[in-house]
Amino acid sequence: MQSALALTCWGMIAVAADVPPVPQDVEPYPVVADIDFAEGPIFDAYGNLYFVDYIRNGSIGVKTPEGEVRVLCQTGGRANGLKVDAEGFLIAADYEGKRILRVDPAGADIRVLTQRFEDRPYIGPNDVCLDLAGNIYFSDCGTATIENPIGAVYRIAPSGEVNRVADRIAYPNGLAVSPDQTRIFVAESAANRILVYDLQPDGTGANPRVVHQFPDDTADGLMFDEFGRLWVCRWTHGTVDVLSQDGELLGSLDAGGSQVTNLCWWRDQLFVTVAARHSIHRFDVGCRAAQQIPNEIGFRGRAG
Repeated sequence: MQSALALTCWGMIAVAADVPPVPQDVEPYPVVADIDFAEGPIFDAYGNLYFVDYIRNGSIGVKTPEGEVRVLCQTGGRANGLKVDAEGFLIAADYEGKRILRVDPAGADIRVLTQRFEDRPYIGPNDVCLDLAGNIYFSDCGTATIENPIGAVYRIAPSGEVNRVADRIAYPNGLAVSPDQTRIFVAESAANRILVYDLQPDGTGANPRVVHQFPDDTADGLMFDEFGRLWVCRWTHGTVDVLSQDGELLGSLDAGGSQVTNLCWWRDQLFVTVAARHSIHRFDVGCRAAQQIPNEIGFRGRAG
């Protein structure tokens, strides 16, 4: 094991820690099937695994700790990325509906958080992430390309106010706030690279730079682990790649299929959506996620 300066699993203070190597030759174990387009995996505090497009497009599915898998609700659009906020509500990027949704855990109440910015509709929200102050960040990619980089990243403050974090991005996709809360990392899928912005007090991003350039297709969902490493879904490359925050490639896992879209953790197990297999795969990776939301003490995914 290498020794490094890393955040604790609570993401609040830096301590010297032994960082385990990225595991090699970890076998994927399928845990959910019959997903039309597998995306947006996330756990709540009780071990319920949520994901999108179960059985049919536009749905949000759930797998309970007891093993029951069912459709939680229909969104009326087509959700993509999901997260769970500090109150246990689902936050969904509705690409087809061009809006960000907040869904209660029973799926009975769906509320629109935002669907316009500066009096213009979004072009197609793709993914969401949260920070420890309760802000919601989302990528808005639509049909952005290298030639037409019209994608952007936005932030919804706890007050409900929305601001633009960054723009002129060629298909912004997965995104993750650094564990120290000072930067946001964004997958620019059309350019096969990871961008990073310094977060300013007003929520805008500054000093954009490329932290890692992939040689081929592409970058999708992102999430940090407890040691501050960035895990990146590699779409048709068929892997989950692990980067340092400086962009060094630390390792790569075979995801067990193509169209690797997104990922999340439950305890020390990684769960990855693999759309070409219409499934979610579990990997025993021996590390946990960085803290995603405020007031996470007592979160069952942290126990034991």
